[in-house]
Amino acid sequence: MQHLFRILLDTLALGYGAEGVAAVSGILTVIAIFLVIIIGALMNLIERLQLNLLEKILGLKAALFICNYFTIAGTIIHECAHALFAICSGAKVTEISFLDTKGDSLGHVSYVVRGPFFMKAIQHSLCACAPVFAGLFCELIIINQIFYGTNPIWGQVILWYLAISVIDHMSMSPIDIKHYFQGIWAVIPIVFAIIFGYGYFIVT
Repeated sequence: MQHLFRILLDTLALGYGAEGVAAVSGILTVIAIFLVIIIGALMNLIERLQLNLLEKILGLKAALFICNYFTIAGTIIHECAHALFAICSGAKVTEISFLDTKGDSLGHVSYVVRGPFFMKAIQHSLCACAPVFAGLFCELIIINQIFYGTNPIWGQVILWYLAISVIDHMSMSPIDIKHYFQGIWAVIPIVFAIIFGYGYFIVT
């Protein structure tokens, strides 16, 4: 991050003062905001394509079983991420399920936003993108254990299963994307302030 910040500062040639830091912070904020939605939407597309492919080969019931029940570990992490981000941002979780029997999704989380309008917007946005952040965090830990840990064969099998399950469910549904953009206006100033503070600290 530090090297990227300096590279952008040198590229823009605005100097290492507040003006240059602000310009780079704005660019990185836009990248961060859209990178989240790109990852979430891409994972959702891959999940849909996987389901459609398995449906053509094995039938709908078998496809839903593989995509949902077989990778239930990913579903649990996905729904827990929604719930955790909702609670941490001040929303009230009213329902969480890992074993839905209707539709093509195995789990869901229902929550109620609370507080001022600004806080409600933040709750919507953070809760929507939670599976992406949780998925990336878990994947980093799992992949590190796979390649650098000292695990028996059965441990490696479990870790690979978890890696596949997590990445299979770190998606953002169309409703998640709608909620993300519904409140992103409130998150952007916070992200910008964090990046600006970090950038100003490392270059001055």
